[in-house]
Amino acid sequence: MFKDLTARQKQFLDFIQSFIEDNSYPPSIREIQHAFGLKSTKGVKGHIDRLVERGYLNRKDGSARTLSLPAHRSGFGRRIADNRAPIIGRVAAGQPIMAEENEEGRMPIPERFQGIEGIFWLEVHGDSMIDAGILNGDFVLVRPVPFVEEGTVAVILIDNEATVKKFYHRGDTIRLVPANDLYKTMEFHGSACASIRVAGKVVAVFRFTS
Repeated sequence: MFKDLTARQKQFLDFIQSFIEDNSYPPSIREIQHAFGLKSTKGVKGHIDRLVERGYLNRKDGSARTLSLPAHRSGFGRRIADNRAPIIGRVAAGQPIMAEENEEGRMPIPERFQGIEGIFWLEVHGDSMIDAGILNGDFVLVRPVPFVEEGTVAVILIDNEATVKKFYHRGDTIRLVPANDLYKTMEFHGSACASIRVAGKVVAVFRFTS
């Protein structure tokens, strides 16, 4: 599966599939362009053409808004019957800390996210995202995706250390923006961006009350 796609085409397909599942409609050319931090739409259109030609996407006309998933690919083929997700270590809302990828138990998940393969919980340590409603000790539910839209709250890996921030990628610059004025934006330029990887999108927050 996917052997006829380049790594970049697979990344585009993952993003489009994730966007459709999250929003129930496909992304526009501009939305895809911004998500990948590209300077023009030409490359976006080329990758979409290849995905349509190879049967990974359907398109009624020349617009990305008419894209759809073939019936046998809807839902990514990833949904399984389970109403809980594993707790995988912890993530920093502050400075990056090591993501301990060891299962530490399982927690129930909201019905709309049940059965998505790979979805997981992370416990938050730190207060850099408090203005986004994420507090120290909260659990964030993370949906694994390779790319997120500009400004999305995401779990980001920096040389395999994890942090939760708002993610921005324009050209050769990545910015990880906190939601707390006491913290500074983390910026990466050029080759330094190679050390940055999106682990997933934060889709829900759970908080125990005393």
